[in-house]
Amino acid sequence: MERALIARVAHEINRAYCASIGDPSQPEWESAPEWQRASALAGVDMHLANPEATPEQSHESWLAQKLEDGWKYGPVKDADKKEHPCCVPYAELPTEQKSKDYLFRAVVHALKDLPDTVQVQQPAPTRQLSAVRALRDAGADIVSITYRGRKVYRDRTSIRATWQPGETKRVPTRDAEILLRFIEFAVAAPDETEALPESNEDDDVATLVASQAQREDAVRQELEGTLNLVETMDKDALEAYAAKYEVSLDKRRAVAALRTEVANLIEQFGVR
Repeated sequence: MERALIARVAHEINRAYCASIGDPSQPEWESAPEWQRASALAGVDMHLANPEATPEQSHESWLAQKLEDGWKYGPVKDADKKEHPCCVPYAELPTEQKSKDYLFRAVVHALKDLPDTVQVQQPAPTRQLSAVRALRDAGADIVSITYRGRKVYRDRTSIRATWQPGETKRVPTRDAEILLRFIEFAVAAPDETEALPESNEDDDVATLVASQAQREDAVRQELEGTLNLVETMDKDALEAYAAKYEVSLDKRRAVAALRTEVANLIEQFGVR
């Protein structure tokens, strides 16, 4: 596999690992600064050129390059000041960072011999989806579908409906197409549709659209209110709120920076 693709995959795995331990600050590859991408590429090159290199040796190579580029130790990573908490000998690294080094090495060696692209035959649309698309193309706005799952489920379509096991609902055809990609949903059988109360399709669509608009407005107002509240929080309050996301704040940082970090958590994961 091409080195840039390996670096991208390794970066995204590292980002997912960071999120799993309460650090959502890592950017996506497309948004990562140039120095961070260059660092990942250098790590890939080092492992490709030295297949027997250990994670410790990888860190030593990374540290040497960082020091050469003018970086130094700092408790918080700061690209402007060129400070990084990992600018220390390998033995002094926290366990989490050592885990990242092992993951990085494993990704490089797992992908290096794979082709850049893999031809995958796309499955044909299911008959369920084909039927709904045919209804949509014929002008139908609403279709009845049944939830076959075993647990209560709240979907993430525009209607944000809560489904009980065995429940049948009328939903917009575009949302039905999304739900029918899951095996727990199926186009309702005639007897299941007959059990639904009589309604006018135009009224159904209008009701769903209005309900969706109300939910979106409520979510927006709650988000704006919480973000405004964050702007008034002190460090202790910010620390307590960040704990809801299982994130530990570094209270040595300025309160403005902590407010930004908490606001980012709220915007990314929602109000808690």
